[in-house]
Parts: sequence; structure tokens; C-alpha cells
Amino acid sequence: MGAVASRRHPAVDSQPRRPTTRLGAFVLALLLTAVASLAWAQTEVFEPEVFSIGNELRCPTCVSESVSESSSAIAREMRVIIQDQLDEGRTRREILAFFQDRYGDWILLNPPARGILLIVWILPVLAVLVGAVLLVRLVRRWRRAADEVPEIDPADRERVRAALAGTAPAASTASDPATEPASTSRA
Repeated sequence: MGAVASRRHPAVDSQPRRPTTRLGAFVLALLLTAVASLAWAQTEVFEPEVFSIGNELRCPTCVSESVSESSSAIAREMRVIIQDQLDEGRTRREILAFFQDRYGDWILLNPPARGILLIVWILPVLAVLVGAVLLVRLVRRWRRAADEVPEIDPADRERVRAALAGTAPAASTASDPATEPASTSRA
């Protein structure tokens, strides 16, 4: 009976598990999963052609970013699709046509010059041409205006010269003020 008395009951001998031990194990598992998934995500290696094609495609969820530049989930998926299609032997044009069929012309960063998009290509060129024509016409008009000598009434000329000389204008225009010496004495 001595052997039986020395044995203790398992419920009395063991201590209950603490919630912190369970929480610690959960956090450790979560961290290991995060590190493993991060390492897996960074091992994704694409051919340079994937980024070259991605530079021609607009990210559907980002503003002013190409598929190559974006870090959104849809852009990552599109890069994977591009890589898969390259692995299948498709050409650049076929891959761009695939995305164009799925999303429309909008997905291309350089849309084709057709239909309503033709206006986008023509308007800037047209604006530059109209601006150049207007600028040439203005410069010609300014040069003609600068070359013309305006006609001045002799009475007006006399008044200006008298005002510059500091004397009162003469009542008659009998003598040419240009030939008279300017008065040096002032009252």
C-alpha cells in the first residue's frame, strides 16, 4: 500500500494552464505565419518584361500609377497574369490586347488614337498650332506699329517744346522752335 500512498492524483499534482501561455503560443504562431508569408511574397521574381509591359498598363485602383509601380493587390495579380502569359509564349501585343479586352482602352496608359480618344491626341497639337499662328500675327502687328511714325500737329509740337523749355508757347507758329536756342534763364 505504500506504493499506492506515494502516488498522487493527477488532478492535484498538475497546475491548470494559464491563459497567458495559450496567448503566447497563439502570438508566436501568428508571427511565424506572418514571417513565412512575407518571405514567400518577396520570393516572387518576375522577368523584366513583366515590368516593361506593366508600365504600359494603368492600375485599376490607383490614381496615376502603372501596374509596375503599384503595390495594390490587383496590380500584383496583373503582374502574375502577365508573367503567366509570357510563360505561355504570348507576345507583348497579345498581353496588352488581353487587358484591353477585359478593361477597355482606359487600361492603357497611352490609349490608341481612335474614336473619341482621337480628340485627346489632336487637341494639344491643334492648340499649339493656333497659339503659334496668333503669336506670329501679334509680333507682325507690333513691328508694323513700331515702324510707323505718327503724324504730329505742328501746334502740338510747339506746345510740347515750349513746356520742355519752360516758356509759354508762342501765339503764332512763325518761327520753328527747333532752330531757336532754348532759354537758359528762368524766372
